[in-house]
Amino acid sequence: MKEKLKNIGYYVLGLAGLLLLLLVSVAMIKGAVWIGEHALQWLINFSWIVFAINLFILLPLGLFRKTGIVGGMGMYISSYVFGLTLWFLGLLLTYFTWGFFGIFIGLVLGGVGVVPVAMLAMLLNGEFFTLVVLIMLTILTFGARALGIYFASRAEEKRNTISEVKYE
Repeated sequence: MKEKLKNIGYYVLGLAGLLLLLLVSVAMIKGAVWIGEHALQWLINFSWIVFAINLFILLPLGLFRKTGIVGGMGMYISSYVFGLTLWFLGLLLTYFTWGFFGIFIGLVLGGVGVVPVAMLAMLLNGEFFTLVVLIMLTILTFGARALGIYFASRAEEKRNTISEVKYE
């Protein structure tokens, strides 16, 4: 009898832990949605400024040997601004379209899954302009990151070959 009560206590404790985990998850999702609602417009504006800096300053810097590392690193860092904007946009679109269920599915897919879930939600709801915005922002995020890595590695290769020639 004592052993059965002990086992029931463990089940109750496990259920309480599961409920606590669920409540914390709901609070975190609500908090992320609240942050997204208040910060998304700032992130979008900041992304436009960063895009202009990438286009008019960092891209030309990346083309030259001496400044390629600066342009590459700047573009790489700016990809995180685009990615954060994309993630919050995906989170909010998923939340306001499919609610907690959509967010849960997106978070089960590794946190970054809210963006593909948002794309699917926009596709199924016929919001094609918003879908194109999500796709373009995804391309911009990974494109800036790849171009930044390319510029930085190319500049580093040229710098290494120049230093090898000097010391030989």
